[in-house]
Amino acid sequence: MTTTGAFSDLAVNASAQAGQDTAFAGLRWLRAGYVFHTFTYRDPRAPYSSAPALPVVSPTTVLLGIASTLFSLGLARDALDFLEAAHLCKVLVDPPVGIVFFRAFHQARRYETDKYDKANARLGLTAINQAMREHGLSQGEITVFVGVPPEHEERVRLALLNRDHLGTHDSLCSLVGAVESCDEPRDVIYLPPEQAFPIEGVTVVSLSRFRRAPRPLLPYWWLAGGEDTEIVPYIIPGQFRGTSRGKVFRKYRKTS
Repeated sequence: MTTTGAFSDLAVNASAQAGQDTAFAGLRWLRAGYVFHTFTYRDPRAPYSSAPALPVVSPTTVLLGIASTLFSLGLARDALDFLEAAHLCKVLVDPPVGIVFFRAFHQARRYETDKYDKANARLGLTAINQAMREHGLSQGEITVFVGVPPEHEERVRLALLNRDHLGTHDSLCSLVGAVESCDEPRDVIYLPPEQAFPIEGVTVVSLSRFRRAPRPLLPYWWLAGGEDTEIVPYIIPGQFRGTSRGKVFRKYRKTS
């Protein structure tokens, strides 16, 4: 992640923006705001064992989360239909006012089995995996905007209404109010490289997005990665400040 200095007016590549608007024309937009007990989402470039956290999630995280929720509600056909159109959707994520991140030491225990070694002498004992992760205490809500083709609007609304986590599985969230229909937001700074370039007062983070319709790795198992997705730099409003025990993210607010 890269942070720049004091904020100046956002510079958007006008020709690229026009192409993007054409590509996503006709989408229906939904808005959902979530609050968290603790929030965590790791940089998609980072290893699980020592992952720095980001203040926003990737487009792929939002879209795969919608499909996952539909599956959990027993709407497998709806989930499969949505996944075939996931690359046609557009996602914007507005970070909270601020997040204080702290580091937590994780020690995961897994039972030893004979799945890979029938002569496993540690059968029944536990293997211990250790990792260091960052968790965040957020001030305010994280707001998710999803633009979807009209035929998927109601199933996406249902999924956003029933979403119980955003980010990792222990990043539990609660919906604030209702899932609302809205116009495409023009004041949310969550821009991929073809729409903008680095300017002052913003942070550049690496996020994952779909390049084409995702294909399952195994039946009913989809995962961001491989040729279906790409990791690209996104611009978000705000800056990080380091501390002796973690870091603080503060969202930029325009006062004039």
